Amino acid sequence: MKTKKKIFVIDDEADIQEIIRINLENEGYEVSTFSSAEEAEKYLEKIFPDLIILDVMMDGIDGYDFCKLLKSSNDYRNIPVIFLSAKTDELDKVVGLELGGDDYMTKPFGIKELKSRVKAHLRRTAKSAGNEKNEITYKEVSLNPENYSLKIDGDYVALTKTEFEILYMFMKHPSKIFSRDNIIDSIKGEDVFVVDRTIDVHIMNLRKKLGKYKNLIKTFSGVGYGFRE
Repeated sequence: MKTKKKIFVIDDEADIQEIIRINLENEGYEVSTFSSAEEAEKYLEKIFPDLIILDVMMDGIDGYDFCKLLKSSNDYRNIPVIFLSAKTDELDKVVGLELGGDDYMTKPFGIKELKSRVKAHLRRTAKSAGNEKNEITYKEVSLNPENYSLKIDGDYVALTKTEFEILYMFMKHPSKIFSRDNIIDSIKGEDVFVVDRTIDVHIMNLRKKLGKYKNLIKTFSGVGYGFRE
């Protein structure tokens, strides 16, 4: 029997929890709903989710802080996180992505769009797990596919899955220029609705983490991005 994918829905609005739960269960997922991050955190030791849908504005630990908690953990850092928030400013979306979120949807949201994003992120996670990757190195910059980490001058730097996939793609094809659409299609799939400038935010985060090697990621004006040797 095929094991159902497990999804956590963390939102302090009961009606939103129920709408998402019913629709995702109809898609064949196992859904656990929580009204707070604290409640969900208690269950992490019992149930390991394949994906988390996370509200931003909640009492106690908010969505941003809970995401930081997840991404700082070796056990949970690779779980895809989709932010679901009433905050619609671009800055809020940027913050969510900088903290390691894989996606950001604003309320009110379309349930079909949410199901599409969930499906695409789970498919990408499965694809990453099923594809063997070899460690790739350029000068003192190394990518380790076993833990999605970046090693610079001997020091480890944690990457989100999305950041890892982008940088790995660049380093594997150093002579190729990738448009934003190329990057989106390669790392997430063609059916994902992506927040405006999502790729730009991930590139910005990667450059910060690369530090003195940030210029290895080159911007090709009007075209896209690539890896400069």
